Amino acid sequence: MPEREKKSWFSFDHFYSDVAFPEALPIVYAKKPKHLFDIGGNTAKWAIASCKYNPDVQVTIIDLPGQTAVALDNAAKAGFSDRIKAVSGNVLDETTKLPDGADAVWMSQFLDCFSLHQITKILTKIHKSITADTDVWIMEPLWDMQPFEGSAYSLQATSLYFTCIANGNSKMYRYGELVEAVEKAGFVLVTAHHKLGTNFYSLLNFRKK
Repeated sequence: MPEREKKSWFSFDHFYSDVAFPEALPIVYAKKPKHLFDIGGNTAKWAIASCKYNPDVQVTIIDLPGQTAVALDNAAKAGFSDRIKAVSGNVLDETTKLPDGADAVWMSQFLDCFSLHQITKILTKIHKSITADTDVWIMEPLWDMQPFEGSAYSLQATSLYFTCIANGNSKMYRYGELVEAVEKAGFVLVTAHHKLGTNFYSLLNFRKK
């Protein structure tokens, strides 16, 4: 994207999810995972926050080549080149194989970029690459978990943007339909934390059946 549009998009994107990170970090790192995969790692915001929070964790960002280049540059500027690595690829591509070795998998505001069918497809690929001890963490703004009608309405309106302008098949999901799409890939919901941050994100923890 042109620089002006890119700055505007990232400012919008990060404004919402970043405020939930302080509450999500102690939940995700309570089990002290040594190696976390950040799928859809974007600009490395979560990866950098993870390295600041946990001095022992190694993070592998999995994203499109353009994004991993930006992420690695940001990681270097933050002083974490030795702990933040990247694997470039399109998770929807049939030829893309996810690496193994993760103690935890993290996806923040990533799955709402895809249709329910694609979400199941992505999670099926993750299912094949992890063990029964791997925690899968999904953080999303679920519209039916909002405490106010106005915020639920805003998320539904954001869905119109995603569907009509962005890619034609993604949206902000309800709690139940997102859980169902993930469980179709062979997972079971372990815990659900709602109302994280001032923007009321949900943090869902799944494991293989």
